[in-house]
Amino acid sequence: MTVHPFTRFAVRHKTSRPDLLTALALLALGLVLLGLGVNASSAYPVLIPFSQQQLHWWHTIPLVLACLATCVQSRYPLGVFYAITALFIADMVLGFHLVMLIAWANTAYNAARYAAGSLLRWSLVGFGVMTFGLVYLVSGSVSSATNALLQVVLTAVIAVWWGSEVRRGDESTEAERLKSLAARRQEEHEREQLLRRQRADLASQLHDTISSHLSTIALYTAGALDMSPNAQRDRSVLMEVRRSSLDALTDMRELIDVLRTFANVEAEDTGTAPPLAWQDMLRRLRSAGLELSMTAESERHVQAALTRSDSSASLLLAKVLQEALTNALKHGDGTATMHCEATTEGITCTITNPLAPSVAPDAVAPSQLSGGLGLGAMAGAVHDADGIFSAAATRDGVIRHWTVHIELPFTAPPSPSMPQGATSR
Repeated sequence: MTVHPFTRFAVRHKTSRPDLLTALALLALGLVLLGLGVNASSAYPVLIPFSQQQLHWWHTIPLVLACLATCVQSRYPLGVFYAITALFIADMVLGFHLVMLIAWANTAYNAARYAAGSLLRWSLVGFGVMTFGLVYLVSGSVSSATNALLQVVLTAVIAVWWGSEVRRGDESTEAERLKSLAARRQEEHEREQLLRRQRADLASQLHDTISSHLSTIALYTAGALDMSPNAQRDRSVLMEVRRSSLDALTDMRELIDVLRTFANVEAEDTGTAPPLAWQDMLRRLRSAGLELSMTAESERHVQAALTRSDSSASLLLAKVLQEALTNALKHGDGTATMHCEATTEGITCTITNPLAPSVAPDAVAPSQLSGGLGLGAMAGAVHDADGIFSAAATRDGVIRHWTVHIELPFTAPPSPSMPQGATSR
């Protein structure tokens, strides 16, 4: 298992509150150690011509800066590691102090948990070599340089090992979550397939039954027509034809109900997924590569339409816009223009994007950004809401454009109810 997918997930969703608490804890611990009189290690020389007692509280400056960087360590693990490493090196000028070693160990742990391992390892190797060379250059003592190197290496090994173990546990938890989610989706898919097969079998049985009733009607009527007229016999034939017709009509209604459940299930599969929030949808589309041009007035009209109280119209508008913009990203050259105008009665939106040379304009495939609607479903949903939907390709010189036009009223008229007992044709 590679660590990069989880790394992106962890860094994106990590909040800053734990980082703030960690920074405050490091600052408090450092101030307590300085207040208790814990001095810098006497085994390493001070490059500034002052005594350790005179420079004692000067270690607070790199400590405070390191704590400020720690506040964003989960969002920028390697950047914070480099910054605190530089502060640690600067603190060595004042003397090798424990408070900065603790802060540096924390950022090494954080980088091992959230950043790529190879880059961190080479950074630690470089820092160890730099520490050894700096101490040896100043002190001229191999033992002092080796002692400093061992302290840095042991601290780094413990911090990196701990961070790697926590990272491995996080990856295992995330993998189990994804595995469980995939199992639930597979189970739901199998259940839907089973229901579809059952409905298909029932529809086939009803079809055979209706065919049998119609064959009975045809046989009785053909036999009655081939024989000479007889009032009593003809009346008996008509009664049998009526009975078979009523049975066929009953089975036909059941078949229509079964077929209607197919349509309802397909509509639920494609139409009930909630669309993304408008700003979230724009952010994801733009991060995926779509360059959307839209005036501030158009965006204001869309925001107002999506926040109206009549949720059905706003939900439909969000789904159609999400699908149209996703299609512009997948089947265009990565650019799109959207213009919207709104009145008290409804909203009109036009989305135009250049088509890629090898893309068919009606090829629509669902994706994570997709609203789950095709062109036909979008048109049907808008028309059912008493709106207007059109989608067509145009040519401007050598460039083809795909234009989606939507006119959606805010309040759709109520659909006429079917009389009780009526059947669909």
